[in-house]
Amino acid sequence: MQLQLLWKLQEYDLAISDLESKIESAPALSGKDELVEQLSSLKEDIESRESWLKEVKKTLKSLELRTQKIVDDRKEMHESMYGGKIGNVKELEQMQRRMDHLAAEKEGLEEKIITHMETIEELEELIKDNRSSLKDLEKELTLTEEKLAEEIGALQAELNRLAEKRAALASHVSERHLERYTNMRERHGGIALASAGSDICGACRVFISSALRGHLYNPDAMVYCENCGRLLVKIED
Repeated sequence: MQLQLLWKLQEYDLAISDLESKIESAPALSGKDELVEQLSSLKEDIESRESWLKEVKKTLKSLELRTQKIVDDRKEMHESMYGGKIGNVKELEQMQRRMDHLAAEKEGLEEKIITHMETIEELEELIKDNRSSLKDLEKELTLTEEKLAEEIGALQAELNRLAEKRAALASHVSERHLERYTNMRERHGGIALASAGSDICGACRVFISSALRGHLYNPDAMVYCENCGRLLVKIED
């Protein structure tokens, strides 16, 4: 009688373990973990591009200030050259070369300014697209989490039901048998008992010796498989 109770107890324990495994793996199976990873990666991309955008804008501002400085300097030189302030030919030639140099520098700066403006436009468009994708992913994650919560809720309810039945059953098992079952379950990967139908161990599939077979018909005897060590329970064919 006690062995039959233990056999049923093991069925409950295996079912409970299966439900616990399903609850634990539910987020990954539902796609939630993947969505969370995608969101994290997308947020990192947005932060990286926003940081880059900030630096590009900062550089653009510096280029624009330098360009404006050149414009102001050339204007001042032009007024000096053609306003009668400088009459020395050599000084005029030196100032002209300086103006030419500034003009060339200004041209180079303007090319860089155009490049930076194009980069800013591209980055802003990418960030805009990223933020739109982020909103879509967040909505999808919310729906997935709602569905997942419903599924886990159902699994948890079934888990609670089985746990109650398991507790009620365990109360009818003797302390000696229950302790033995618990210890063996820990040693044998959660399966302490094996069926002995057709005189074969249901766990390791090894034939049960003739010396043990007769003891299997004694409901109070604790017979162990000589190969795997699990407690054998006689199951009629």
